[in-house]
Amino acid sequence: MNDLIIISCLFGVKFNRVHNSPDKENSYFFTNNKNLKNEIISKGWNYVFVDKELSSNYIISSLQAKYIKFLKFLDDFPKFKTAKKILYIDHKLVTDYKTLNEVKSLIKNNQDKSVIIRHDRKKKTNIFQEVNAAKKQERYAKNMSSTISFIRRVTATKEYSENVRICATGFLIYINRKEIMDLINNIYDKCMEHQQPECQIYWGIFSQKYKSKIKEIGWYDIKNIYSKVLK
Repeated sequence: MNDLIIISCLFGVKFNRVHNSPDKENSYFFTNNKNLKNEIISKGWNYVFVDKELSSNYIISSLQAKYIKFLKFLDDFPKFKTAKKILYIDHKLVTDYKTLNEVKSLIKNNQDKSVIIRHDRKKKTNIFQEVNAAKKQERYAKNMSSTISFIRRVTATKEYSENVRICATGFLIYINRKEIMDLINNIYDKCMEHQQPECQIYWGIFSQKYKSKIKEIGWYDIKNIYSKVLK
């Protein structure tokens, strides 16, 4: 297994196309939809089937994707544990070898960090700005009451602040992941508990205690990347 692997995923039946992989040899695409196999392989990814319920429910499929994003899959796919660095790319993001070169440079210059993440594009500086934006999408809005109750409860303790720079979890560079497993496990667990796919809210909360381990970069600091939805 290469020191750096690239992972992405699609769960459910909502989408049937994927973007090209940035590295044909070391890129792995996870899915529970066997109909995507040929599409995934044709775009230069290594196909990895995940035995999870195939659903047309967008909340279910979005939550299933957290299994990959927050590295829970490593428990069930031990061959990937030997990878020292992992780049997670949301299926909507277009990347190529130039993106990968930028990532490698960031890793080289941030060996003391555990993860690199981009700030969100709209420069939100409060958790409730993210909540209000998320409520405009049905899959996030449905169970938002539980999420809001959680935010109010934890910020009332003064251990966490609602005033935090919101980051975009669609592109994560894991460098020394063992040091932040509690962070990403907490985010994953809350997404499941509240049935809330909007993980950026929970990242904004739990990441506050891991600032020394996280390198935050600007939205445009990686030049060779953009978002395009393929259906």
